Amino acid sequence: MAAFSDVYFWRQSIVLTADCLHSIGTGFMMSYPAVLQPAILTVNSTDVRATANEASWIAASHGLAGMLGFLMVPYLMQTLGRKTVHIGLNVFAGIGFLIFALAQSVPVLYVARVTQGLTLCGVYVTPIMLGEYSHPKRRGYFITLKKCSVAVGSLMCHSMALCWTWRQIAVFAIVPHIASTIITLMWPESPAFLALNGRYDECGKSHTWLHGDSPKNKKELEELIATQMERREKVKNRRNLESVMRKMLRKDFLKPFIIASLLTMLVDACGRYYMLAYVVEILSEVTGDKAIAAYCTMGADTLTIIALLVSCYVIRCCKRRNLLFTAGTTCVCLMFLTSIIVMLKTRHILGVSANWVTPMIILLNVFIVNVGVIPVCFAIIGEIFPLEHKGTGSCATGIVFTLLYALVMKFTPLMMEKTGVEGTFGIFGLFVLVGLVILYFILNETKDKTLQEIENEIRGLKKLIET
Repeated sequence: MAAFSDVYFWRQSIVLTADCLHSIGTGFMMSYPAVLQPAILTVNSTDVRATANEASWIAASHGLAGMLGFLMVPYLMQTLGRKTVHIGLNVFAGIGFLIFALAQSVPVLYVARVTQGLTLCGVYVTPIMLGEYSHPKRRGYFITLKKCSVAVGSLMCHSMALCWTWRQIAVFAIVPHIASTIITLMWPESPAFLALNGRYDECGKSHTWLHGDSPKNKKELEELIATQMERREKVKNRRNLESVMRKMLRKDFLKPFIIASLLTMLVDACGRYYMLAYVVEILSEVTGDKAIAAYCTMGADTLTIIALLVSCYVIRCCKRRNLLFTAGTTCVCLMFLTSIIVMLKTRHILGVSANWVTPMIILLNVFIVNVGVIPVCFAIIGEIFPLEHKGTGSCATGIVFTLLYALVMKFTPLMMEKTGVEGTFGIFGLFVLVGLVILYFILNETKDKTLQEIENEIRGLKKLIET
């Protein structure tokens, strides 16, 4: 309860509130294909009709456009600042929903999805922003609350689909982005950004506003400024492509990049995005009843919210590595179990009871994934890159994310058609397993460490500092 009487908790919560509102809008954006595709594929359902191939490309174009966003936004984060970029992400996402609401043809749907794709980088850069603004002990559950907000947006989107048209849902989805923009105007600029750009007086004011002026906080501020002063002294020469490439080949970039890329693969493979967009189709095939599948979908969204709320406590108590590998291993087992049961059912070895057992296992997997895998992955991604590499790291990891996201959105329906639910879950489960094995050997523990301490470990300075 002491946190609620702490003025700095509430100041950091202003940042969290704006980010959560943006994430609710992101939940609408990620789940929107589940609303749009059935409508444009069904005869007489809407005035806009599309083929199955066009519908899958509309969903996948979001990820492809995201590559352009990831090329631009990290640079803008390093030059314009975190606050300006956050406002821009909300503006473009809102414009995308406005275009959806006014769309009268398939090409316009592509334009809307591509416009929103430019903001897809927000999935990665906003946890980084939130990590910079929040206290180390709050960082984990703040980022988890942000992820929970995505699930709230998804639940609202799937629920509204029962009684609203896709155009009405698009209009409503603009509201969270407007509110987020207004609250973002109340932020100070990130202390990390100000230090990075040599604005040390402003950095001190921002850091004090967010964290206070206790001796410990003053020491953290001094270490932040000292590190960036040293970095600026070393990089006085003009940046060029060659220097950027050399920087990307250094260990302190490559290691966090590999870790973040593997974590990205885990998030995609365990169902973070394809379960939002294609959950109705997956559950319809498993249960054989679209009405039951619709209610199971809302159950999955509700479980996601509950799981992420529970994870706020779990992520504060558990080490990042322990939580990732425990939840990840459980996820792999449940995905393989789903694959086996569906395969036995299609071969008529199991009876009608499998119609209920399989969705229950899928919903349990949704819960486990959102309690452990997804929160800890995003928490680590927001922490792992040294400040010097946050822009380049966000860009490089973002390209990996958008490529994987586009591939998942395009090929999940194809995998379901060719291999069925059993093959789809088996393939994705194998990817999760491979990622966990590699991460076991290279992932550092980051819980309750300042960003500077994590950076020192990545650079191999931990032992030197301790001596």
